Amino acid sequence: MGRPNFALVRRRDIVGLSMGNSSLRPMRLWQSALFAIIPAVLVYAAHWFVAPAISSRLHQPYLVTYLVVWGGTEVAFLVAALIACRAEGNPLQWTSFTERYWLRRPGWRDVLWSVGALGAMVLTASTLGFTARWLASLPVFAPNAVFPTELRPDALAGLVPGTFMGLSLKGAWWVLVVYTIGWICNILGEEFWYRGFMLPRQELTHGRLAWLVNGTCFWFLHIVWKWNLVALLPGSLVLSYVAQRRRTTWVGIVAHGLLNATPLIVIAAGVLGWWAT
Repeated sequence: MGRPNFALVRRRDIVGLSMGNSSLRPMRLWQSALFAIIPAVLVYAAHWFVAPAISSRLHQPYLVTYLVVWGGTEVAFLVAALIACRAEGNPLQWTSFTERYWLRRPGWRDVLWSVGALGAMVLTASTLGFTARWLASLPVFAPNAVFPTELRPDALAGLVPGTFMGLSLKGAWWVLVVYTIGWICNILGEEFWYRGFMLPRQELTHGRLAWLVNGTCFWFLHIVWKWNLVALLPGSLVLSYVAQRRRTTWVGIVAHGLLNATPLIVIAAGVLGWWAT
């Protein structure tokens, strides 16, 4: 009997693990680049060009502009991720969606890996935080002139108690509601797109190194906050690595969600009057 084709066996195993559907197509490198560049460019344009234009017309605190632009782009991410699943020919069923997007019920090991990923992301971002200040001093990486303190390096050091992006928070429940909806769309939309839609297909092309391609794609999205690119690179790779290793998008949802919850906590404290002058 001839030698078994181990490469073929491994590929079939990957297909079966990525999705119990042999029709799932590999995502070539040029497709990964396309699916990473388009959203990154749109998000960049929204914050650097659309937001200043809206701000100059509204004459409102920048938080109002931010909620419109940021919330709109995150809703678009979520809608695009759902459309992408259907465009592949998957039926409009919850079970089909959870299988395709690696949303199986997480176990306790997944929770531990999520906590570990969060710790690694916080540690690397804080350790490399000094690079944001250095990059921001260079014109090509400097923040937009209209960005408030909260969107600049050392944002936490420049916060004014009781206000956020120029808006007084106490009793402003609408801000908390809108920001919470935006935060949910932010986490689900980006995780569904990068870890749910892209990663399983990238694995069919790049195998065990798919996390490297996926993490780079996710990292490139943050060119909108380009002074943070060095600080965010390790965490972006860690998130994709753990998601592929555990084969679940929940790792990204939990770790990414907790990491991005800081502004939500600040806003909630301000609305409730717990954080004020």
